[in-house]
Amino acid sequence: MAEIRSANPDLATYLENADVSLWSRVYCQGDRYNIKTSNIAESINSALKRARGFPVQFLLEFIREKLGKWFWKRREDALSLPTQHSRGVEYLLAVRSEIADTMTVQPIDGWRFFVKGGKMDCVVDLEHGKCDCGVYAVEKIPCSHAIAAGTSAGLHISTLVCPVYSKDFLFAGYSENIYPCVGQQVEEHTCFPLDVKRGPRRQKKSRWQSWLELSRMRGRKPRKQHRVNRCSKCKETGHTKPQCKSSSD
Repeated sequence: MAEIRSANPDLATYLENADVSLWSRVYCQGDRYNIKTSNIAESINSALKRARGFPVQFLLEFIREKLGKWFWKRREDALSLPTQHSRGVEYLLAVRSEIADTMTVQPIDGWRFFVKGGKMDCVVDLEHGKCDCGVYAVEKIPCSHAIAAGTSAGLHISTLVCPVYSKDFLFAGYSENIYPCVGQQVEEHTCFPLDVKRGPRRQKKSRWQSWLELSRMRGRKPRKQHRVNRCSKCKETGHTKPQCKSSSD
């Protein structure tokens, strides 16, 4: 925060007034598990973009079919996992284990260890799942320091990972079935349109993307390429023939 305040004091004041726990993952009271955005409605709107112009009945059927496919596919993926945790977690553990092999560990007591190596030297508390680097407490996945300390204590790496990343938890999240509405009687009601005046032109289905989003998709190019004017008389750029100040022949 001191770096932000030194660069932009107004921005630092705004972030502090907005409550640090709402935008900083370290100070968040809950567990966010590496989710890129907390606006789940935006993600759902993007998935349902193709069907938003359908009548309500077809839109609901599209949502049911989409969710049914998601649940079935993720349930099958969870059952087919050959490891105890998800693929992303296993990849992180493999990478961090290689870094942990280069570290030295000094025991403090049965649960606490002083680990030297990496970007900083840290004290690891395996009993409470904490490390001075802060990664272990936030991600609930052991960092390189925690892996080195756990290996020194004779613990298996899988015992240091929070159970929410396990294959069983992943399967339980998609264990429910989504059934089609077959044979169910729907009571008929007359629905009147909303008393809202619709604007002209075709309705927009997607939001305007920011310059940063567009630049990432286009290889970091600006959203709009400005035309370079060239004078037809002196062949210089930045002006046209009526504004040319060169002497006439």
